[in-house]
Amino acid sequence: MFRGGGPAGDCLMSQIIQEARRAHGKDEMNRVRPRVLMCPFTNPTNRYIEIQKDLYRSVGYDVMPLSIKGLLKGGIVDLFKPENLLVFHWLEYRPFRRQKGTAQLSLIGSLIFAFYCAVILLGRAKVVYFVHDQAVHDTVGFNRRLSMRIIAFVRRLADFRVVHAPDFQAPYRAQYLPHPLYWDAPGHPPYNAKPQRSAPLFTMLGVIRPYKQIDAVLDLWPAECKLHIAGHGTDAYLATLNEIIDRRSLREAVDLESRFLTDAEFAQSIADSDVLILPHAADSMLVSGAFFEAIGLVPVLIARSTPFMAWAARKFNNVILFDDVSELPAILRSVNQSWQTFGGNASHRKALEEFGWNACRRSYGEFLETAGGHAGAVEKPVTE
Repeated sequence: MFRGGGPAGDCLMSQIIQEARRAHGKDEMNRVRPRVLMCPFTNPTNRYIEIQKDLYRSVGYDVMPLSIKGLLKGGIVDLFKPENLLVFHWLEYRPFRRQKGTAQLSLIGSLIFAFYCAVILLGRAKVVYFVHDQAVHDTVGFNRRLSMRIIAFVRRLADFRVVHAPDFQAPYRAQYLPHPLYWDAPGHPPYNAKPQRSAPLFTMLGVIRPYKQIDAVLDLWPAECKLHIAGHGTDAYLATLNEIIDRRSLREAVDLESRFLTDAEFAQSIADSDVLILPHAADSMLVSGAFFEAIGLVPVLIARSTPFMAWAARKFNNVILFDDVSELPAILRSVNQSWQTFGGNASHRKALEEFGWNACRRSYGEFLETAGGHAGAVEKPVTE
C-alpha cells in the first residue's frame, strides 16, 4: 500500500504507475532504431538482397541505402554513428564491368570502389562484409588474380566478415550465418505442385554463364536423361551450348530456354524439378544461391564437391556429390534408372531447421546485437 494509507493513497500510486508506463511507452516510440546502411540496396535479378533487408528490419534495424546519392542527401551523418552498421555484399564487383561474357577492369568502377573504401575508412559505423565468392565471376588471368586480391583487401578493411559456408570461418576469420531459404522467406511467390513422373526431370537453372561449366556437362550428357536448362545467357556462350547439343544429337533430351526468369517463374521451375544439378566451378563461389532455392523442395541435388557442398551432403542425405564432371554420367543414369526409390523428400524439415526464416532471425539477431554493440536496441527474434 502507498505510504499515507487508505484508498486515496492506493489511487495515487495507481496513477503514478500508469503515468510511468505511458512515459516508458513514449520513450520506446521515440527511441531511434539503429540503422543498417546496405550496399547494394537493390538487385532486380535476385531476391537475396530483399530477404536480407527483411531480416535486418525483423530484428530491430532500419535499413537505408549506402549509395553516393543517399550520402549526398544527408545520409553521411549515419556514417559517424557508432551504433549503425555498414553492410556490404559483392563490393569486389564494383571495379569490373561485364563485356562479351567476361569481366574486365573498369576505370569508373575502380573509382566507385575507391569511394566505398574511403567510406569504410572514414566512418565510425561498424563494417560488415559478406564474403560470397573466392573470385569475381567470369574473370580470367590478371583480372581474376586481381579480383581475389580485392576480396582479401576488403576482408581486412571490414570489422566483421560473414560467410554462408561454415568451412570458411577460420581461413577468413569470419562469422557463419545461414543463407536464408528463398521458399520460406516472406513474400515468396506461390507455385503449383510438382507433377508426378515415371522418370526424373533434371534441371540447371539460373544465369547461363561459363563459370557454371554447363558446356562440360553437355559434352557428357546421357541421351536417355531429360534435362531442362533455363536462364539468361550471353549469345557467345549460348552458341557454344547449342553447338554441343547439335553435335551430340541431344535435341530430344535437352531443352535450352534462354531468357530471364521472373521470381515466380524461377520458383515454379524449382518446384517442377526432380533433380537439380549444380556443376559450378569449385574455385568460384562459396555457396550456390540455387541450393537455397531447392533444398527442402527438390528431391535430389547433384553438386560438385566444394567445401560447402561437402558440408551440406553430411547434413542432407539427398545431396549427391561429384569431384569431376566425368563422374556425372554414371550418377545420372543411376538416379534415372532407380527413380522410384527417390520418391519422398525427407529434407524439408531439416532445411527449415538449418536455413529457415526463424532460424535466420535468431542467428542474425544475435550477430547484429554483437556487431552493433547495443543489445537494448535490437528486438529479440521470436521462437518457433
